[in-house]
Amino acid sequence: MILLIDIGNSRTKYVHLISGELSATTQLNNDEFSEAYFVKYFSQASQIIVANVAHSSLTDELMAWCKRQKISFKQVHSEQQKNRLISAYQEPTSLGIDRWLALLGVMHLYPDENVLIIDAGTATTVDLLAANGQHQGGWILAGINALFSSILSHSTLVHAKNKTTPSLSFGANTTDNVNNACWAATLGMVEQAIAQAQQLGDINRIILTGGDGKALTTLLLAQTTENILAVENIQFIDNLIFFGLQEYA
Repeated sequence: MILLIDIGNSRTKYVHLISGELSATTQLNNDEFSEAYFVKYFSQASQIIVANVAHSSLTDELMAWCKRQKISFKQVHSEQQKNRLISAYQEPTSLGIDRWLALLGVMHLYPDENVLIIDAGTATTVDLLAANGQHQGGWILAGINALFSSILSHSTLVHAKNKTTPSLSFGANTTDNVNNACWAATLGMVEQAIAQAQQLGDINRIILTGGDGKALTTLLLAQTTENILAVENIQFIDNLIFFGLQEYA
């Protein structure tokens, strides 16, 4: 059994890879990620592969435990090239590992397609992948929650509560004004990314992922017309990162 682990800023997610198939995802808070947890849930693994966007101490603790247990351990990093995927970055290691693995995951699922990837999490990132495996670059925008917090932290007279239901409608109160504007700004960025990508060539598919990806997909589909892309070629894939991590197994 191979374990694929994604360590985030506050939570860790992992899946089992057995005979080429990914299990359902398990999530836990980072303060639960400890040797006691490893002993209880990771002892049967033959190999552990980790991506980490923060908290190097968690990786160090897991690596040391794996060494004692004689379990193969690998932490992956962004590269210039992996398989057919070629990074657009002049300094490849500065590309976020989550973005790199999303690109690898899309290549795993949809080889030979031009794909625009939208990852809506702490940040909302955009990456364009050409059918030949060349990363075309992308954008980074503050995520929905970061946009919301930014308005409140820089405006002493703006008072709003964070809403969980996305909407693009004009609001009649400050809470709706701020929340809906965050979604509108993000969707506007996505629509501009689609237009920019189409200038470089035909897009075969748009993939959304991340914590706010499903809601953003719903908003995008509601705005979609035939000149953007067929509805069936716009989809949300939860935990796309694990399809990328699978390439290192």
